[in-house]
Amino acid sequence: MKTAAISGAIACLALAGSAAAQAGRDAAPDYVATMQALDRDGRPADPAVTVVHHDGMFLTETRLRDGQASIGFGPDRNAPVLRWSRQPDGEVTLMELLMPARKPDAAEKTRPLDASSIVAGQTCRWRETADALRPREQSCVTGDGIVAETKLLSDKDVVLYHSRLASLERRAVRLEDMRPPPEILTADFWLRPASIHAADPARPDYEITLEGAGQSSLRLLRHYPWSYREQRDTDGAVTVRIWNEREDRGILYRQGREDRHLRASRRPPSSSDLDATTGRVPLGKGDTVLGETCEWFDPAPAGHDGASRQCLTKDGLPLKEDAAGRTGDRSYTATALRRRPVDPQEMRLPPEAFSPAAWGLP
Repeated sequence: MKTAAISGAIACLALAGSAAAQAGRDAAPDYVATMQALDRDGRPADPAVTVVHHDGMFLTETRLRDGQASIGFGPDRNAPVLRWSRQPDGEVTLMELLMPARKPDAAEKTRPLDASSIVAGQTCRWRETADALRPREQSCVTGDGIVAETKLLSDKDVVLYHSRLASLERRAVRLEDMRPPPEILTADFWLRPASIHAADPARPDYEITLEGAGQSSLRLLRHYPWSYREQRDTDGAVTVRIWNEREDRGILYRQGREDRHLRASRRPPSSSDLDATTGRVPLGKGDTVLGETCEWFDPAPAGHDGASRQCLTKDGLPLKEDAAGRTGDRSYTATALRRRPVDPQEMRLPPEAFSPAAWGLP
């Protein structure tokens, strides 16, 4: 992978994200609050959300009925930059970093409403915020900037979500107490296998380059049970997927001109192994590429790589692919192929991809 190019793009996007975060910093004091979801009749319902605020940064924790928790961190409490999921036993099984493109025509517009309330002993005034990307939000905000009640409304004024302050403590909060577990912001945490898998002679290591129309291309690596897929599109977007097909864990990273998204996941250790070959449907036709024969399969029933069809050699090397992409279906054909030992360190993103600073976070 051209890590220098990706690293440079990360740095540029990080500066934009940091500037946007600073511009949107909330003037509210440090506090810890509990927001309670309400049903249509205004009665408490799941879930309850803990909100911690310090210097314009929010840590939100939503506790679900089954004991799982969804946690967010960033300058927007409703759209955190960093999110992770924690199981009842404390195991973190999902992490996402998101930097969406900023669209001038989708800028938020806030207007005051002629109404006030007293919520959990706090006097607040109502205001409405709307943009082109999210439902209208009506919030009741205290004089020092703390949201005491929120309603999300459809374009027909149907309440989609309603939450109200249940408790509030204005107290000093340390940024160190809000940061995520440091290990989840490392590639090793997500790419560390739960068990050792013996090499499979029927699935040799390989490196393959496939070319599509225009400047689109694929670079594929395999070191069973790990696979690496790097897709470069004609619009400059890069998508990288690093996956363990036996343990259903890995990393998906996409970088556009103005946006980035990283998603890392792993199944709980108690889950049984998977086999990505299960469910392949032969299509009854073959091809010859680079002097090697292959047979067409539909891997969709078991696939994670977005391919709709692949032409595979007997040892599983894809020589042709019809892929479903963001801008329509594309066909790729192998232009270079090597069966060679692949070092797992070749299947990595640049370290900056996991750096909080690269996502505009402190």
